[in-house]
Amino acid sequence: MLRSWVKSLHTVEELDVVWRVCAEPGPPGIRGQVIAEYLSPELTGKLAFTALGVVSRRMNTAARELGARGTPYVIDEVKRTRTVDRSVAAILLDALAEHPLWPQLRHRSNPPSLGS
Repeated sequence: MLRSWVKSLHTVEELDVVWRVCAEPGPPGIRGQVIAEYLSPELTGKLAFTALGVVSRRMNTAARELGARGTPYVIDEVKRTRTVDRSVAAILLDALAEHPLWPQLRHRSNPPSLGS
């Protein structure tokens, strides 16, 4: 299901969000603001977070279409963080590398090290 979910993503921005969350799996999580500003360095503050919200909604729509309950990582709205289990991150990163949009990702030549 994780691989199918990645295949259902249609923009480089969506893949970037997945990559960024998987790059640092587990607690304490990546802050939404950090992801937003990473994806759109020209945006800051509320504009960056709004842009991330649009991408997150698209990813949640893709998950619903596949019968999943949401993105395969935990979103804490209060702390505005996203975290993912290391084993899930490994599958998602592998699926990203097979995605047709993979060559367009800025960081594809520098994959994260998930450690142990």
